[in-house]
Formats: sequence, structure tokens, C-alpha cells
Amino acid sequence: MTGLRERQKGQRRQLIADAALELFKAHGFVATTLEQIANQAGVSAPTVVNYFGGKQEILLALLKEPDEQAMREARSRLDENSDPVDALCELEGLMTTYQLRAMPASLWRELAPFLFTGELSETFHPWNLAVVEETKALLLHFQEQGVLRESIDLEVAATVFNQYANMAFIRLATEATPDREAHARHMRSVLSLMCHGMLKG
Repeated sequence: MTGLRERQKGQRRQLIADAALELFKAHGFVATTLEQIANQAGVSAPTVVNYFGGKQEILLALLKEPDEQAMREARSRLDENSDPVDALCELEGLMTTYQLRAMPASLWRELAPFLFTGELSETFHPWNLAVVEETKALLLHFQEQGVLRESIDLEVAATVFNQYANMAFIRLATEATPDREAHARHMRSVLSLMCHGMLKG
């Protein structure tokens, strides 16, 4: 019975998130209200609040899922023959692919000014920390393989990766016609430079 109840809660949560995304795409994030989301999902506004808390938390949930998928895939492909530049490029590339699929450019353009400062940035802070932790784990793999220097501050390296990847993604996502190939080439050059300073001599 508990399993069934949990599945039903998960389905309702997904229903609310899907309704919110549909409205965000149609009307924009700022213009969409909790009441509209509730109506679209066929639930009450207090139910939306109970499941998520507010619009920002719904948006966070919508953006976490693609990154979680990307991190799972990148982790599953990591082995003793992996190269740190290739691994970082793959992680960044998967996150970029899934985030571009998750939301249209119009919504990214609306959100861009709020993602690095202010209340929305604070809402996203725990998730940025999760990406940093995943990147640290990836870099630790290469440190333990003897590829990266032991003296590397993995926290700093992972934070630099996350912050730069975020800025580069927003630039790409808000382009009139996102140039994925140019973005991938740019990120590989940046990550190659970053890794060059961490490699053992």
C-alpha cells in the first residue's frame, strides 16, 4: 500500500511539473501563476504548494531531471581508459543536450538574467552544489588513476567547471540559432586548458 501511495504521489508531482512547463512555455515563467498551474494540472493551489512550495521549486525540479540524467550517463561511461578532457566534455555535452531539450530558447532568454543573481539563483544554489559534487567525483576518479596531480584542489576545479559551463550554456541557449558545434569546440578548448594545468607531468 505504501508503494502504491508513493507512486501516486510521484505521478501527481509529475503531472504538476508537466502542467507548469506547458504554461511556462506558453506564457513565460514570470507571467505564470500558481493558480494557473493548479488549474492546468487539475489540482488545488494548496496541493501545488504542498508538493513543491512554489514556482521556483517547480522550475528547479524541471531543470534537475535533465542534469541528473546527464550525470548518470556520464558516470556509466567512465572507466580506466577514460581521458579527463573527454570525460568533462561528455558531462558538459550531455547536460547541454538535455537542458536544450527540456526548455525552449524563449524560456531560457527570460530566465537568463535571474540565474546568476537574486532569489532564483539562491533557489538553484543547492543544485549547483550537486553538479560540483558530481564533477569532483569525476576528477577524483582521474586523481586516483594517477592522471591528475594529488595537489589539485578538486573543489575549486569543479566549481570553475560548473560556473563556466553555466555561463557558456546560457550564451548558447539564448542564441537565435544555437550553434552546438561551435559551443562544443569552445568548451573542449576551455576544458583542455583547464585539464592541462592539472595533469601530472
